[in-house]
Amino acid sequence: MDTLRLSFTDDPDSASIRRSARRALDGWQTPDLIGDTLVVITELIHNAVKHTGDGGELVMIRRSGSVLIEVSDHSSDLPRAYPPDARRIGGRGLMLVAALARDWGSRRVKAGKVVWAQMPTASDN
Repeated sequence: MDTLRLSFTDDPDSASIRRSARRALDGWQTPDLIGDTLVVITELIHNAVKHTGDGGELVMIRRSGSVLIEVSDHSSDLPRAYPPDARRIGGRGLMLVAALARDWGSRRVKAGKVVWAQMPTASDN
């Protein structure tokens, strides 16, 4: 099991985080899945910053057959996915996460919460 930990601020350097994540994913996933995983990472970090105004931590854990993505922040408010609404700007990030990930969820922890997504390491063909 391999692990990558990256802290981010309330103004994350998304390009730097994506480069670091991609370097790890290059050895963990087939090339056709890396783009989807980077979208999930970007959405989870963006949501953490947008809804808390603070930074957090990205943790990526390679397991047998999957990559677990965890984004922690200091808010104990759990995320909620809303149905599409043409009158609302934004609010579709968790729908993207749900569509791309095998599974996703959230849990409260002592210092806030963790939002996680499980991504495959190889295409299910």
